[in-house]
Amino acid sequence: MNGLTATGITVGICAGLWQMVSSQVGLTAGWELLGTIGFVAFCSFYAAGGGNAGFVKSLAVNYSGAIWAFLAAAASGWLASVSGLSAFWAGVVMTVPFSAVIVWQGRFWLTSFIPGGFLGMTLFFATGLNWWVTLLGFLAGNCVGYISEYTGRKLSEATSKEAA
Repeated sequence: MNGLTATGITVGICAGLWQMVSSQVGLTAGWELLGTIGFVAFCSFYAAGGGNAGFVKSLAVNYSGAIWAFLAAAASGWLASVSGLSAFWAGVVMTVPFSAVIVWQGRFWLTSFIPGGFLGMTLFFATGLNWWVTLLGFLAGNCVGYISEYTGRKLSEATSKEAA
């Protein structure tokens, strides 16, 4: 079986298993977005190139996006308190430099997958700044991506061997 077909099969199986697990965990208050974060990280793994390098790059940049989101939220709160701006307008103002930083960090190999940084930032904001859900979701999703790619390669190798 060719590699793409085999990986498609293992991606489907892994996605189904992730859906089953994350849906159960997502029944707990505050953990509702775990499945979504995991699926986005799963995609991020493949978009970052897959393999060991894609795993490291995707996870690092997903995490960096969450850190920038945290700093943007803190800076927005500070700006609102010292300037008299509403929380909304302070957030708008602080979006500018922190979004720019995600792009600027793209000059470094580890954080060069710029969309992964924006995904990290967006999903951390979506959870209401919930570190546990965000970080565990990114880790789990990138692991699911890695496992699906690895098992797809093994399935392709096992089904492509000539009969002796």
